[in-house]
Amino acid sequence: MEPAAASAQVPARADGPAEGRGRRRLRNYLLNAPLQLRLASYLLAAGVALSLGLGFLLWRAYQETSRVIALSDPDAGDSIALALAGEDRFRIVVIAVTLGGVLVCLLGSALVISHRIAGPAFAIGRTCRQVGEGHLASPRPLRPRDLLIDLGNDVATMVGSLREREAREREVTLSAAGVLRNPAASAEARSAAAEALERIAREKGERLDS
Repeated sequence: MEPAAASAQVPARADGPAEGRGRRRLRNYLLNAPLQLRLASYLLAAGVALSLGLGFLLWRAYQETSRVIALSDPDAGDSIALALAGEDRFRIVVIAVTLGGVLVCLLGSALVISHRIAGPAFAIGRTCRQVGEGHLASPRPLRPRDLLIDLGNDVATMVGSLREREAREREVTLSAAGVLRNPAASAEARSAAAEALERIAREKGERLDS
């Protein structure tokens, strides 16, 4: 009985990671669900409006064509009218299915395009939060097909400039601290070290006031 119970538990363990991977892929794709769905809804609303307008125009055109055909052969009577009505209904169904497929494709395209916006926005926002917390790690470059690449490059340039300035100020601070800690340092060296620290403090103050 124990081997059978163990074998019965195997599918549950196999299905769990697969479902988890599916959920992870969905979460990775919907990085900013409110933003992506809002953009997709805008595009979908525009597509629905265009589809309804196009469908109405085609429906009116089919109706006018049916009337012309019916008037051109008045002797046929109700049989032609019923046949034309059936054709009109079939055409309406075809138009509805076609436009529905177009809307589904449009929704998928909107999600893909919005992902190429939300992904860079997520990465740029994370970099800004890290900079705000004092971490100046170089951000990862965006993918070539992503949007907002120029903004991402500007943020990367900003982080690079901050890293260079922090490295330069760190060297000056360590050098000045070494001089001030050295009891054998001359008065001129101590004065120069103090001036270097004051210059850094003054530059920081100017940046804060700007």
